[in-house]
Amino acid sequence: MQKIISLPWQVPFGTFALKLDPLSLVFLFAIVILVVCSGLYGIGYLRPYKGKKGMGWHLFFYILLAVSLILVVTANNVILFLGAWELMAIANYFLIIFNNDQHEVRRAGFLYLMATHCGTFCLFLMFFLMANNAAGSMNFDVIAATNFSPIMAGIIFVLALLGFGVKAGFCPMHIWLPHAHPAAPSHVSALMSGLAIKTGIYGICRVIWIMKILPDWCGYVLLIIGASSGLLGVLYALGQHELKKLLAYHSIENIGIIALGLGVGLLGRTYNQPFLSAVGFAGALLHVINHALFKGLLFLGAGSVIQKTHTGNMDHLGGLAKVMPYTSALFLVGALSICGLPLFNGFISEFIIFMGLFNGLFNLPQQGIFFCGLGIVSLAVMGALALACFTKVYGTVFLGEVRAENVNIEDIRGRKESTSKWMIVAMMSLAGLCLWIGLAPHTMVNFTLVSGQYLSGKSFAVNEAEKLLIPLATIISVVLFLIVVFLGLIVLRRLVKGNAAPLIRETWSCGFEQFSPRFQYTSASFARSIVEFAKNILLFNRQGNKIMGAFPAAGNMSSAVKDAAEEIMVRPFYIRLIRLSRKIDENRNKYTQMYLMYIFLFLIFLLVWKIR
Repeated sequence: MQKIISLPWQVPFGTFALKLDPLSLVFLFAIVILVVCSGLYGIGYLRPYKGKKGMGWHLFFYILLAVSLILVVTANNVILFLGAWELMAIANYFLIIFNNDQHEVRRAGFLYLMATHCGTFCLFLMFFLMANNAAGSMNFDVIAATNFSPIMAGIIFVLALLGFGVKAGFCPMHIWLPHAHPAAPSHVSALMSGLAIKTGIYGICRVIWIMKILPDWCGYVLLIIGASSGLLGVLYALGQHELKKLLAYHSIENIGIIALGLGVGLLGRTYNQPFLSAVGFAGALLHVINHALFKGLLFLGAGSVIQKTHTGNMDHLGGLAKVMPYTSALFLVGALSICGLPLFNGFISEFIIFMGLFNGLFNLPQQGIFFCGLGIVSLAVMGALALACFTKVYGTVFLGEVRAENVNIEDIRGRKESTSKWMIVAMMSLAGLCLWIGLAPHTMVNFTLVSGQYLSGKSFAVNEAEKLLIPLATIISVVLFLIVVFLGLIVLRRLVKGNAAPLIRETWSCGFEQFSPRFQYTSASFARSIVEFAKNILLFNRQGNKIMGAFPAAGNMSSAVKDAAEEIMVRPFYIRLIRLSRKIDENRNKYTQMYLMYIFLFLIFLLVWKIR
C-alpha cells in the first residue's frame, strides 16, 4: 500500500519524488494534527506580541516548518530529503529565536543550529555510502534494492544513529534540546518536541526499511540507547525547577521508549520472528503518535501557565487549579497520559512495547533474553519515575498556594481564566485524542500494526493481532468497572449521610501560630530523595546554610542538577575547539605563508582522494 508522485526537477542528481507508504502515513498523521492544533493555539498565545514582534515572519517560518516536515517524511530521493531537512533546521532556528532580545534565547538557537549541522554531516556521509553502493542512484527505492555487505551495513547504521540521533535527542547527543525547548514560544516547543525530534526517529526507521539485513548487534544497540536515554531523561526531569525544561527532558525519556520498541522490532526481524518484529515496530510508531499528542498538550498547557503568571519556575507557583480550571484539567490529562496510566493513550503504546519485550524473552537467543529483560526493567522504572515527576509538577503548579511573593496570585484570582478560546480549543482537541486512543485503541493499534509489518518486511496471521487487543480491552474494562464501583460508593455515601455538612477541623499547624505557603513542598524538596540517590549520575549540587538548632538563624538553600553530557563531554570539547580556532585564526592573519600552506595541504588531500 504505497503511492509515488514524481514531478520534473532540474536539480542535479535529484528528483522531486514523493512517496506515501505505511511508514510515512504514521508520521503524517501526527504532523497534520499537531501543526493544526499548535497553529490554533498560537493565534491566542501571540496576541500580546502584536505590534512588538514581526508576526508575518513568524507565520512564514511556521508554514515553512510544516511544509518541510511533510517533505521530510514523504521524500523518496536523497537530495530532496536533505533539502527538506535543511529547510526544517532553518525554520526551527528562526522560530526558536522569536524572543531574540534575550541572550539565552539567542544562545539556545545557536546551540540548536550547531548540533543539527553536526548531525547533518553524518547524514551526508551515510547517504554518500548508500549511493556509492547503489551505483550512484539517489532514490530510496533503488537503494533499498541494493545488497550491502555486513560491514557496510553496520557503518551506515552507526552513521544513521549519530546523524538522526542528534535530532531525536538520544543521550548523550541531546544537549541542545533542554535549551531550545524552553527558549521557543510554547506552540513552537510543542511542534519541536512532538514532531521535529520525531524526524530523527523517522530517519532511523527509513534506514531500517532500506537496509533489509542489518547485523544482529544493531537491535541490541537500540535497546541500550533506549534504556539509557529513557532513564537519564526522566532522572534529569525530576531535578528540574523550570516547567518547560522539565518537559524537554521528558522528551528524551519518551524518545528512549520509542528506541526500545525499535530495538525489539529489529531483533524480531533479525531472528525471523514476524509477530515480535511487527509488535515492536508498532509499539514504537504508536508511541510516536501518542507522544506528539500528550507532549504537545503539556507544552501548550505550560505556555498558558507562563502567559498567566509570567514565570515557569515551579518553586514560585501553586494554587493555579483555582484560577485556571480548564488548563488545570487539560494538563492533568496530558500528565496521566505521559505517565502511561490506563484509559490514556500513553498506556496503550507502552503496553504494546512491554508485550514485545516479554515476547522477546521466549523467542530470542540467550543474549536477546538478557537485553529484553533489561528493557522491561528500565521501562517499568521509567514509568514509576515519570509518575513521581508529574505528581511533583501538578502538585507544585496547580495545587496548594502560590509559593513566591513576586507572583501576584491575588491579581490572578481577580480575573477569570484569561486563556484565549483558541488556546483552550487546541488543548481540548489534543486531550480528546489522548482519551480516544486510551479508551478505544483498536483503530490506532491496527493502523500501526500495518506500518509495523511494512517496516519489518514480514507478515503474520491476522488473528495474532488479538494477542494485543484482547488484553488491552480486558484491562480497560476492569479499570472502567473499578471507577464505576468507586463512583457508586460515593453516591451511596451521599445517600446514607444525606445533606449533612461535613465536619471541618483546624489543620494541625506544627506549633506555628499561622500557616504560610512556605510550609509547602517545593519542586526541589519533593524530588530530593530520588535526585540525591542518583546524585553522582546527575551532578546534583546543593548550596546554602543547613538549618541547625531549636532557634535557627535565617538561611537560604538552593539546589541544581547539571547535565553530565554537557558539563563533562561537550563543554570542555567546545572550549578547546574555540581555543584552537582562535590560535589558527591568529596564525592565519599573522603569517601569510601559513595560510597558503593550509590551502596547499587541502589541495593535496583532494588530489590524493581523486587519484584513489
